Amino acid sequence: MRTAIFENNHQIRYPDAVCFCFNPQEITVQTNNTVTISIAANGKKYTDVRSSYSGKVYADISCYMRSFFSVDTSLLQSIRVSVTVSTSVDNFSFTTDSIWGAINIGEVFNAPRVVRWFRKFPFTFSLFVAEGATVRFRYDQNRYVTKNLSAGLNHINVAGLVPSAKDFAVIRLDEDLPASTFEYTFDNTFTPIGDGAVINRLVVDSSECGIYLRWIDRHGFYQYWLFQIGDNILQVSTNGELLYQTFSDNKYAYYGVSRQSKKMQKSIKACATLIDQDTFDMLSTLHTSPLIDLYHEGKWFPVRLATGTVNHLRKPLQDFEIEIMLPEIISQIL
Repeated sequence: MRTAIFENNHQIRYPDAVCFCFNPQEITVQTNNTVTISIAANGKKYTDVRSSYSGKVYADISCYMRSFFSVDTSLLQSIRVSVTVSTSVDNFSFTTDSIWGAINIGEVFNAPRVVRWFRKFPFTFSLFVAEGATVRFRYDQNRYVTKNLSAGLNHINVAGLVPSAKDFAVIRLDEDLPASTFEYTFDNTFTPIGDGAVINRLVVDSSECGIYLRWIDRHGFYQYWLFQIGDNILQVSTNGELLYQTFSDNKYAYYGVSRQSKKMQKSIKACATLIDQDTFDMLSTLHTSPLIDLYHEGKWFPVRLATGTVNHLRKPLQDFEIEIMLPEIISQIL
């Protein structure tokens, strides 16, 4: 949290320059006056009026931040949110970059990582770029080249950036990030690694067979993986009201035969075999993502995973298994 002086000798606490819309984003104002909070982004504006209690006003604006995101087929970007806090005596304005997601205790945002780039499929690399940061990239044995990216969360089209890469690509972020103002358990959330350089390595994978999934993790980054295909499971259940039909012939006769509509759901088991612990942790974010897409015939289709428990055994290499639930369909209606 950041702090500033408000109403001459009072204090206001407000969200960091980068925040997550599913974490509480609180504003605390020391005042005996009524406080009006205006939150605006993407052409929308909300106004929240609060009365003082025991010399303070509290407000959580995370619910307003979430409303600015539009969940559709496009990739979710960070949103610059403008906030104004005012009373009859003073007013204070600030901005924050809101990211779709939530940070947890002990996690580091925008940390350097090694990613497998499935070049036979659509692929992006997510990177948060602060104001004034420098982004450079190279591939194979070539030298670094500077790339101009806008501040905020970027989803980089790697194939367009380094189309000639054969073995690997490197995306380097150089910035002087201030130590996070999160206290205690969050004190390393935005702290730079080493000298402030974040070096990301993308290893080329030319595999082309399997089930290709895309999902957004809790840090607002898009992740991709090509899974090996397992068994197909078909669940069929009845749907709608019972219909009775009289039946008889020369040998059999019934007062009524019940018939009912049918609906079906197909699920596919998939697996990533013998992966390391870092990859296992990355794939585990599938289970906490509400937005999972399957790539098929040039298009992304929304799917979901079967609920369950993930057991991370902390072995050097292990398998990661999931069950993908395809959209439910009504096969026949009477």
